[in-house]
Amino acid sequence: MAIAAALLFGLSGTGWAQASKTLDIGVVIPLTGPAANVGTNQRYGALLAMEDQNARGGVTIGGQKYLLNAIVRDTKFDPAVTKTVTEELVFDKKVRVIFGATPMETSSMQQVTEPNRVILFMMAPTPIHIGPDKPYSFAVSGDFGKQYTTGALYIRKHYPQAKKVVSVHPDVSDAPFWAETEKKIMPQFGFDWLGLEKFPVSMTDFSTVAAKILEKKPDIVDTAGCGPTVSAIAAVFVKQLRQAGFDGIVWMPMSAPPGSMEEAVPKQYLNKVVTNDFKVSSSVVTKEYKDLHSRCMSKFKVEPIDLMPQAYNAAKGFFEFLDTQKTMDTAAWAHEFEKYRWKGIFGHEEYWVGKPIFGINRFLINSLWVSEWTDGRLNTEKVEKFPYELFVSK
Repeated sequence: MAIAAALLFGLSGTGWAQASKTLDIGVVIPLTGPAANVGTNQRYGALLAMEDQNARGGVTIGGQKYLLNAIVRDTKFDPAVTKTVTEELVFDKKVRVIFGATPMETSSMQQVTEPNRVILFMMAPTPIHIGPDKPYSFAVSGDFGKQYTTGALYIRKHYPQAKKVVSVHPDVSDAPFWAETEKKIMPQFGFDWLGLEKFPVSMTDFSTVAAKILEKKPDIVDTAGCGPTVSAIAAVFVKQLRQAGFDGIVWMPMSAPPGSMEEAVPKQYLNKVVTNDFKVSSSVVTKEYKDLHSRCMSKFKVEPIDLMPQAYNAAKGFFEFLDTQKTMDTAAWAHEFEKYRWKGIFGHEEYWVGKPIFGINRFLINSLWVSEWTDGRLNTEKVEKFPYELFVSK
């Protein structure tokens, strides 16, 4: 395993000689199934952060130097498989840290990680996954409310007359959490929420869903978690919604896979689509982000989605934090990491927030960038005066 770790991260003989042990890091994500795009990008982010830390000599904990070694397992987007592979890593491989978990899989993982004091970095926080009773769980991305905040501020600034919102989401386990978030956050930004329309994950003909939406006469259609959950189908939905006659704002708080919008949606329909996706070449995007994006493209030969840098951002901070620790006690790690601050890749200092919502600080703000598709082109800007007070206790 030690030799494999050295080969995986391209370490020289000299770098390896300085590290006598490895620290195994679990990466438990869906690499197959409908959420494979999500899991693959989380894997890329975690591996790149390990590569960077190993290039600096790994981590030194209590005077002992360690190189980071990834143990990757596929959950197949199945909660039962998720629990099985998590048990393998915790009980057989003795890992202390795991990266992974979509909202649908998090509960299965936490049944194993929390009682065994294993630190878990999951995708997004929900009320049943984050709280003082789950001190070992951290979310690499913002909660569902944060996913909406940048777009809400953008729409309020550029489309002040748009008020009525209908949401749409695949009928999966996290749909109720999206609905609860939408019901709560829309009034905070002056929107009138008209409810949630759900559809089967396997759906490709959205004509009936589009008809129900049009009956409510919304100004805005919110695609909620469609982007990563059902992959490129989100773009197909946008196309069919436009074909059905909706010419208002399409709001995509979760980004569709790279290239899918341009491929599936004709240029004349790619207008007034507000998204948390952004144009990497934009002047508002940081050099650190652009460099990471370029490395991911070069190493893995794919265009990453936003979950890759989010996973990297959290992993980067955690590995830097580990390099300062004097104990292998994960309870001490969780307690101290909650207070840790580091230079992120999104242009601001990173630190854990969320106590006003969950009673504990366990998710990151990440990007303050937001974009709009206009005439088939993606234009990006930075949100000013972000309302941190919604997420940070005074």
